[in-house]
Amino acid sequence: MRVIGTLTLLLLGGGAAVPHGAVAQEAVQRITLPEALESFARNSLGLRIARAESAEIAGMARQDRAYANPTLVVGRESLGHAGADYWETTAGLVQQVEWPGRTAARSRVAAHATDGAAARFRADSIRLAFEVRETYARTWYDEEAERAVEQAASVIRTVAEAAERRLEAGDISAYEARRLRIERLRVDQDLANAVLRARAARRALAALVVPDAEAREVGPAEGLEGVPPPVARGVALDAVAGRPDLEAAAREVDAAAAATAVAGAAWAPQPTLNLGYKEQADGFSGAIFGVNLPIPFFDRGRGGRDGAAARESAAVHRLDLRRRQAEIDVLTASDLYESARGRLEAVGDDLFADADALLAAARAAYAEGEMTLVEVLDAADAFRDARLTALSLRAGAWVAYYDLLRAMGRAPEAEG
Repeated sequence: MRVIGTLTLLLLGGGAAVPHGAVAQEAVQRITLPEALESFARNSLGLRIARAESAEIAGMARQDRAYANPTLVVGRESLGHAGADYWETTAGLVQQVEWPGRTAARSRVAAHATDGAAARFRADSIRLAFEVRETYARTWYDEEAERAVEQAASVIRTVAEAAERRLEAGDISAYEARRLRIERLRVDQDLANAVLRARAARRALAALVVPDAEAREVGPAEGLEGVPPPVARGVALDAVAGRPDLEAAAREVDAAAAATAVAGAAWAPQPTLNLGYKEQADGFSGAIFGVNLPIPFFDRGRGGRDGAAARESAAVHRLDLRRRQAEIDVLTASDLYESARGRLEAVGDDLFADADALLAAARAAYAEGEMTLVEVLDAADAFRDARLTALSLRAGAWVAYYDLLRAMGRAPEAEG
């Protein structure tokens, strides 16, 4: 009875045991989800890459809109005959001239390309922000899962240690003792894996929000509480029109149409103006004016026009395809969210409470001698499974909610 009394005290105090991961977590930086998103906006390498790519496209568009530079021409010709020297000095500018319609069309191409690049950056920002929120939720789950496994493992370790003493005293069978030894090895392995998963999750979160810090661990400072808010399917579908990736595709259509206008103006050759001044050795001097006008005899730009028209057609079809894909994306995300939310709403906090009550009842029953060691072992396993299921339901619902916001094109700052 002394052994049983000691075991009872250990079981009742098992919840106060220090988790295996506590030492590692002392150096963990804790951060809320809004703080994580703010840090992501400042430090994310992925966001910096997306911003740089957008700036590259905008810069190239501005360069394509630039006018041709004038050319400065300076020359001196030295001529002679029968011992007499003669020279001519010429200085001038050569400037290619573009027809106004072609210039306006090039400006439209550049403007639409720049707007498309900005919309593409917003789409990348939303996608990357979803990765932050998903990683935050999964890190919370992995940490809570580690705690649940540790709590169950603490009970099983205590029972296994008591089993060895009771085996020596002849209170239990060799089968029960072997069963508890095997279970202890299993839960220790499960706990080690849970600790590693939690650390890997914190490092993944750190890589997203504070990438400049090497091997740094960042963990959630707050839990995922309650059920995410409902999102009507009609509201989700209405948001498709505002997705920035569709706006980028629409700007590609506009840019392609303007490029078709540029190619259409290619049949009219662009003249080159020559303005200069000539001075001769005999004192004669004067202005020079000339026009070079290519004759569209061999090349009238038909191939360029056909190519531009084909690119415009492809851009139109690409926009239609992306719109359909966006609708499917929203419908799929909405289905997954409704399912995940429904399962969580049906269970709510009941599964958490039931798991805790189950373990508490097992401890009390064993203290009263109404439950065997193996039955306590089964109760600890049931507690762990129920706890992990409840955590998985809550984390899954929140991840599905965040994914639906991504599909709707909702940036973090637009949520409310």
